[in-house]
Amino acid sequence: MKLKAIVAALTAAAVISPAAYAAEDAVYICAYYNDSGALIDAKQFNESELKNVLDSLAPDDAAKAKLFQWNDNLQPVGEMIVSDYTRGAGDVLNNMDSTVKALNVTSEMCAASFWHNKENCSDEIVMTADEIAAFNRKILDTSATCTNDLESVGANEMYNGVSLAQSCADEIVSRNLYLNGEPVPESYYETIRENIRNADVTTAMPYKFGFAVNRTVMKAYPYEDYLSDDPTDPEWDELVNTGVAVNEPLVLLFATEDGKFTLARSQCCTGWVPTEDIAVCADKAEWEKYLNPDKFLVVTGEKVYLEPSADADLNEKMLTMGTVLPLVTDETGTVSYRLPWNNYVVKMPARNEDGSFYQKDALIPANRDVNVGYLPYSTANVVTQAFKSLGNRYGWGGMMNSQDCSSFAREVYRCFGFELPRNTTWQSAMPAEVTVMSSMTDGEKKAVLDTLPAGTILIFPGHEMLYLGKDNGLYYTINDVSSLVSPEQPGVIIKPRSVIVNDLSTLRANGSTWLANLSHAVVVK
Repeated sequence: MKLKAIVAALTAAAVISPAAYAAEDAVYICAYYNDSGALIDAKQFNESELKNVLDSLAPDDAAKAKLFQWNDNLQPVGEMIVSDYTRGAGDVLNNMDSTVKALNVTSEMCAASFWHNKENCSDEIVMTADEIAAFNRKILDTSATCTNDLESVGANEMYNGVSLAQSCADEIVSRNLYLNGEPVPESYYETIRENIRNADVTTAMPYKFGFAVNRTVMKAYPYEDYLSDDPTDPEWDELVNTGVAVNEPLVLLFATEDGKFTLARSQCCTGWVPTEDIAVCADKAEWEKYLNPDKFLVVTGEKVYLEPSADADLNEKMLTMGTVLPLVTDETGTVSYRLPWNNYVVKMPARNEDGSFYQKDALIPANRDVNVGYLPYSTANVVTQAFKSLGNRYGWGGMMNSQDCSSFAREVYRCFGFELPRNTTWQSAMPAEVTVMSSMTDGEKKAVLDTLPAGTILIFPGHEMLYLGKDNGLYYTINDVSSLVSPEQPGVIIKPRSVIVNDLSTLRANGSTWLANLSHAVVVK
């Protein structure tokens, strides 16, 4: 029956609640969104039909489908549910948030608005666009951040490809890793070494410049498989360095012998990127022409997808948070066989068959979570952006089209124009307002936390979080976390591998709290 289809399709995003409508024996089954309270669909059933539907539901769904008497007219589909309806199904609205949460976390805490009402969260502008640009310059000038100043590479600058290839091959060391559950043999690593050593390189090679045409990853070694540190874990590729966004600028070095991987530098990292995910500009001048567009669109949703298209370069392409695309404001003709009405027209990077770079127009519907230019940098906006990823999966180094703890913070801050360093150690070295907390007592750390704005990056060795604020004496964060200690079974390691809200009483494997392990608080300012 239709209800079952609604349940199957919408239980993850919606509350399913029957409401008895006082008009003869008619009963309407209503599905409506948790966040907005908007009706998605409603279907009328008679009493016998309803019984059959409820009998067909799994026990959990049947528990959700308690009847509530409804004495007013049912609102049309798509309209907001008014206060009378909220009262009629009040306990459903209050208790239907069935997502699993960390200890001490309430449903209310899982919304950005809850933290917006805290004193440490404000709409006040923290830094202007010019100040952010100057801050990014200071990051590049700080050697401890290990960032790459791509624009400083000369148009005619050369490097020794033979020496570099030999050095990269020598860096390939055998690791205790697993491929498809089996130990990786030495021969596997030797194949990688030879693929680098036999690259087509000379002693004097020019740097090349390009852009990523797909959201991809940069790895420490050039290989196609998943190499895990656990034979039972197919979702942790140990040698992934970082995610690379669509249109991210890159400085390119040489390719492996088989041509499948290219050694590349992004602003935050150096490593091997699949060659098919890169388009190479004719020269630095062409690269610079497209590097800093006057008008641009920023992806402010956790992910935005282009719509289906016969063009394989554009078909449902994924754009991650913080992706920047040149914006076209004078297009009046067709784009991919469509008029651009109620769409943004952007320039997408594309790759010719020979690997060379070009741009093509693409449409992003006006309803997508995007912004013309960077967002204003306020603590409230940082919190809003962070919560857009709540529940998203964790992906080490950006694998599986996801984020790890530090790239989660990087993508949030990218929406404001920041280019933060890649990992926790390098971010703690930024020329920001950094408080070193390693030698502080818990009481001293709490005193510092009481002064910090929302969005502060909190770090302990191996992990980082975005600070939210204090509630009932506990200090809360939102973070993309791989593993922690079970609150129900101390000593047992569990793997949330998601963006979660939790408080700093959470335990680490060493038995101490996250609070006790805090080493740095970094206010991006």
